[in-house]
Amino acid sequence: MASSDAGVAARAVPLGPDDPRELGSYTLLGKLGQGGMGMVYLGRSEKGRLVAIKVIRTEAVGNPEFRARFRLEAETARRVARVCTAEVLDADPDAEWPYLVTEFIEGETLARYVQRNGPLADANLEQLAVGVAAALTAIHSAGIVHRDLKPANVILSPFGPRVIDFGIARAVDAGSGLTGDLQQLGTPAFMSPEQIESQPITSAVDIWAWGGLVAFAATGHYPFGDASAQVLLYRALHEEPRLDDVDPALRPIVWLAMRKDPATRPTAQQLMLRLLGDPSGTGPDAAAAVDPQDVTNVLQGWNLPAPGATGPTAGTGPTAGTGGRGVAAAAASAGGYTADPDAPTRLPTSLGAPVQPRPASDGTVAGQSPTRVGAEAGGPSWPGGPGGSGGPGAPSGARGRKNRAPLLVGGGVVVVGAILATVLALASGGDDSNTGETGSTVKPAATAAASAQPAAFALPRSTEPLGRDTVVYASNRTGNYDLFRGDVTGDGGLQNDKPLVTGPDNDMLPAIAADRKTVVFFKKGSPNTLQAIAADGTGKPVQLFTSGPAAKLTIAGDARPSLSPDSPFLVVRSTTDETGNPNPGLYVVRLDGSSVRRLKTKPQATDPAWSPDGERIAYWSNTAGGDRGFIVTISVEPDAVAQPVINDKLTTDSDPVWSPTGDRIAFTREQNGDLEIFEMNSDGSDVRQLTHAHGNDQDPAFGPDGRIVFSGQRDPANPAARQLFVLDSNNPTAGARQLTTLGGFNGHARWNAG
Repeated sequence: MASSDAGVAARAVPLGPDDPRELGSYTLLGKLGQGGMGMVYLGRSEKGRLVAIKVIRTEAVGNPEFRARFRLEAETARRVARVCTAEVLDADPDAEWPYLVTEFIEGETLARYVQRNGPLADANLEQLAVGVAAALTAIHSAGIVHRDLKPANVILSPFGPRVIDFGIARAVDAGSGLTGDLQQLGTPAFMSPEQIESQPITSAVDIWAWGGLVAFAATGHYPFGDASAQVLLYRALHEEPRLDDVDPALRPIVWLAMRKDPATRPTAQQLMLRLLGDPSGTGPDAAAAVDPQDVTNVLQGWNLPAPGATGPTAGTGPTAGTGGRGVAAAAASAGGYTADPDAPTRLPTSLGAPVQPRPASDGTVAGQSPTRVGAEAGGPSWPGGPGGSGGPGAPSGARGRKNRAPLLVGGGVVVVGAILATVLALASGGDDSNTGETGSTVKPAATAAASAQPAAFALPRSTEPLGRDTVVYASNRTGNYDLFRGDVTGDGGLQNDKPLVTGPDNDMLPAIAADRKTVVFFKKGSPNTLQAIAADGTGKPVQLFTSGPAAKLTIAGDARPSLSPDSPFLVVRSTTDETGNPNPGLYVVRLDGSSVRRLKTKPQATDPAWSPDGERIAYWSNTAGGDRGFIVTISVEPDAVAQPVINDKLTTDSDPVWSPTGDRIAFTREQNGDLEIFEMNSDGSDVRQLTHAHGNDQDPAFGPDGRIVFSGQRDPANPAARQLFVLDSNNPTAGARQLTTLGGFNGHARWNAG
């Protein structure tokens, strides 16, 4: 193997005992990632060429119709011209697990690059737009519709953008044993109106997705903002995309591509003509040919800024970042084939799929599952607010579709018919850690559970979100533990400090939803329960997990919940599994209770915290019990293996919490008999002590601008009192300011989502 090939293979995840060593004539070298269509391996052909091999893992493999369709689609895909695409080299539809072989492409996905470095600009953005349009021209010319074009399916290779994962989605859909609506499937942030409404699929769905993809590359946020899948689908049907921040030269073309009516969108070839400066590409009847040399000329000089210039470099370890702190690189970034879900844009089916509990492994193995750094989880907003703006040059009345019936039903839940049920159950779509792949395939049990969930299930939500300076915390000032909310001021103290939940029970350990309109909390009792309430305190709390498999869970005493960024799931410690049998550990649970999955953690794992990108969960565990241990992270992918962040099991750490950007973890450490607040990079490097007050400081929570709120017992005259404090992690030498002055316990604060 050439040295460069060896370097690529070294960055892949080693094969496990259950992984094949050969597939057909290909030797497998490692795992590149896992997605909705299956596992992706790095392989080598008999002639020594590196290839990516996608093994299709669906319930369709026993369906003869699927294998026939897969054979046809793979052969068609092999006829796609090599223009900004990943060449399809081989396929075996008759293997036990059918597989598809494509050329291996080195590089990050667009999703990951934007997450690490911010939007593309100037020439790079124009080259991306042209390159992806050129790829669609080649794909559509072969009679293929991609169906799931998104940032995770575009790899930024050293030679320009390359589109992957075309040619097999329809085969997987057709053989799934579900309804034909599956052929409409896509990633919610990039699904066209006709996909949402189960209308016939044409190449126009890829044009719509091209517009959303270019908007994402230009701005770093989705064309319809950051929200749940239901809300994004509703906006795609009824609102215009938010394009205010898109480069003015591209904005009119993107707006044309994202017209609601597919018949009025340009073709891929017309997009190319417009992008290359030919006005004949404007109208629907334009038929001028695109000169391939023009595409080559545009892509000449393709040279992305070094990923380390403004963020961490994939595959190279910690890199200098804000304040000199680096971020851990993804373990399997080779070829962009690891897996990043669309965080707020998709509901990861891997989380909802009930699976059998696995033996505990955190802190006991040397290997690590691919770390997924979600590329679309930033939570940006768009200029102009939710009302949106018409596209540039949009005709009067172009802002909404007056002929569509409203889709809002009780509680603000969006119902889009059968296709939405399919999306909620199966559409991992997404930027999968991604390394270019989509999320895990749904098992039949998960599909049934998701389809059985109440259509109108929704968390209680306030009209207005919590302010960016508002913290939620627990206090026993009234005798019982109640939840309070208050605003952190610039000069110390809390303003507008008022109760959120009061009553005879002990309510504590709050978690804030990503939209900051819901608070989930732990209610200590017999049995313990999890409750949710609108963030403004209006209405009554709603108990979670009253039906479905989650009803058999036994929420552990003082169990801190943590919500996924798009809030369809939470992770919490339970002492029983979905059958009611003893099986302590961390469980990922759908909020409506319809699905439960135990993470591969030790039984004593506790205090989970979901990362802002939706890809990892941090918690603390130990090997011998006790109230401290070592910080561990685990990917949310099924069968992922946990890994201690610091490979020192003699530490006495607890209470991990992610920074809003996901590059740092704050935690509590026992230091010379006292508890202090520490911080480290998410890869375990650059561990720093932030407090030195010997006041038993603990339970940190990040807020905006690097600020951290925590609780401490710093009054020697009143050792029973615990107060809230705030410090600036970027300037810890400035010390901490005391926020509360009340007697008794004040703690368990949460400031950011999670």
